[in-house]
Amino acid sequence: MAIISVQDLTFNYTESGFPALSNVSLEIEKGEFLAIVGHNGSGKSTLAKHFNGLLTPTSGKVYVCGMDTADENNSLDIKRHVGMVFQNPDNQIVTTVVEDDVAFGPENLGVPSDEIRKRVDEALVSVGMKKYAQAAPHMLSGGQKQRIAIAGMLAMHPDILVLDEATAMLDPMGRREITDIARKLNKENGITVIMITQHMDEVTYADRVVVMKNGKIEFEGDPKRVFSQSARLTGAGLDVPPAVALRNKLICEHALAPTNAVDTEEITDDIYREFVKRGIV
Repeated sequence: MAIISVQDLTFNYTESGFPALSNVSLEIEKGEFLAIVGHNGSGKSTLAKHFNGLLTPTSGKVYVCGMDTADENNSLDIKRHVGMVFQNPDNQIVTTVVEDDVAFGPENLGVPSDEIRKRVDEALVSVGMKKYAQAAPHMLSGGQKQRIAIAGMLAMHPDILVLDEATAMLDPMGRREITDIARKLNKENGITVIMITQHMDEVTYADRVVVMKNGKIEFEGDPKRVFSQSARLTGAGLDVPPAVALRNKLICEHALAPTNAVDTEEITDDIYREFVKRGIV
């Protein structure tokens, strides 16, 4: 059974307004790294807020770990299963000491003190922030604050981590750091990761990419399949990552043999091998 099941989901922010989501259906498997991409207003963040019950359907159903998000009796259990990290980490940091902030979630769940201490230490290690345990959050960089926000979610031991535009306010290095943490948590800890973004270079390592447009799923597939459909991405207000654009240009100019590589390392290796073959290096 899918860990999240979205069935004919329609959502209106107001009764008379145009639906932000229209008849969306999606199955997310346990342990999957799913990227949901789309231009501003595509509905991707509205969809994400249905994954932990922040929003509930106008019509249709959303099930998380078999629980109906529209049933208020399931609200707390669903939030225990799903951790969400948003665009601005300052909105999620509630204390003046890093380790106290990470402990805030499990304390509210009634976790025993000894277990909280263990969870906080493990979470800070997971995001590379253990040495900042006693630091003041407001003294940290944006990327470091976002790591603390992720640690706070991890300390609650969620099955699912949703990053809702969590890298939008970061520079390229910060975005890469958060993406790498998400990959590690997915591959090494088995956490289901859902990344909501419009930065296409962040989704090259996803198992599956869902492209949204005007409140609907436009198309989906693994990154290689999605990036091969440049015209459809452009129609959804998106571009292929810069490395893929370079790959396509080199192939069109016959400077590189056809390849479906999508991440920077693979493309760099392909270019190097081509240059070696041609005696350029």
